[in-house]
Amino acid sequence: MAGRTIIFILAIFCSAVSIAQKHPVLYAGAEYYRDKGFESNSYVALQFGSQLFQWKFLAPEVGFDAYLGSPAEVEFNYIGEPNSIPEAKLKTQFSSYFFSISPKLKFGNEEAALVILPQYNIRKIHARGDYLVYNGNLYALEERQKLSANQSFWSFAAGVEGQIFDVDHLWFAVYLKYTMLNSEGIMERIDFAGTDFNVNGGSSDGIGIGLRVYYDLFSAL
Repeated sequence: MAGRTIIFILAIFCSAVSIAQKHPVLYAGAEYYRDKGFESNSYVALQFGSQLFQWKFLAPEVGFDAYLGSPAEVEFNYIGEPNSIPEAKLKTQFSSYFFSISPKLKFGNEEAALVILPQYNIRKIHARGDYLVYNGNLYALEERQKLSANQSFWSFAAGVEGQIFDVDHLWFAVYLKYTMLNSEGIMERIDFAGTDFNVNGGSSDGIGIGLRVYYDLFSAL
């Protein structure tokens, strides 16, 4: 299903390219998500890619997205005394690296435009769990688990894009984004035999804010 979706979207892009007149534009960006399933109640994403062209209101993009986050540590005290030092801890984190395709819609001009970004993402998500035991001086690594799984999902964003400075080949975008990235499922698969740790963290979706910088390298040269 994921493969057919990508082929369909690429076919649309290729058809539009044949009549489009503009060259690719590079972009880089960052996104910030608030979610109680993570340490400091947040996780982040970094983005790199290209707006392939713009033809009327269609400005499709391809990119590479990396999501990173760490759920709060889980502590366990085998003695059970409330003020004693926890004898063991569990630290977990997830990372994911996705290829993305977006048939971005752009309504307006170069100074200010409304943008809508439905985005399809596909590749892998990774999780790591570190079981740490207190040895009298510090928490030493006792055991580590690494998991990975294929994942594909949609995300949807809307915001404003335009020139802030009087530079033709540089502009910015700010947007709100809803992502269906599921990090909760793979985190729950972390399991250390013989311990009472239950991993509670990650999220099944998220809402965040993003900032992008677009750079028209061809015009700058």
